[in-house]
Amino acid sequence: MQRLAVAMAACCAVATVLAVPAQAAELPVIAATAPSASPPMGWNSWNRFGCHINEQVIRAAADGLISSGMREAGYKYVNIDDCWAESQRDAAGRFEANHTTFPSGIKALADYMHTRGLKLGIYTSAGTRTCADTMPGGLDHEDVDAQTFADWGVDYLKYDN
Repeated sequence: MQRLAVAMAACCAVATVLAVPAQAAELPVIAATAPSASPPMGWNSWNRFGCHINEQVIRAAADGLISSGMREAGYKYVNIDDCWAESQRDAAGRFEANHTTFPSGIKALADYMHTRGLKLGIYTSAGTRTCADTMPGGLDHEDVDAQTFADWGVDYLKYDN
């Protein structure tokens, strides 16, 4: 009972602190919110598809953002989460898109997004393997991965761990 009382007191203290208005000058700027520079908003493949993704799913998501009016509302990012790459890096240590599920490659998807006024995001892990353990992580490959993503035209990185 004493633990419950302590927990409830701590919870109430947090709620009280959160209820106190902060001065605008004290708040960190995380992302701009003006219409001309909206925060990064978009769609991510993981919650709906997990590892069951392919380039058709990603293209359909992009088309859905456009046809539903979400793009005009500020949703510009189409983010490919885990399971998009081959299980091993190539001989030069670079990622390769999964040849079966993404046969056109990631650059083709980035180009598809860009011609539609959207941006492409991609996922990698800070560890040796990704969370789903289907592909290599970024540990000790940060430079080559950043260059690879830039070469492909990727606009956003979800760097998970």
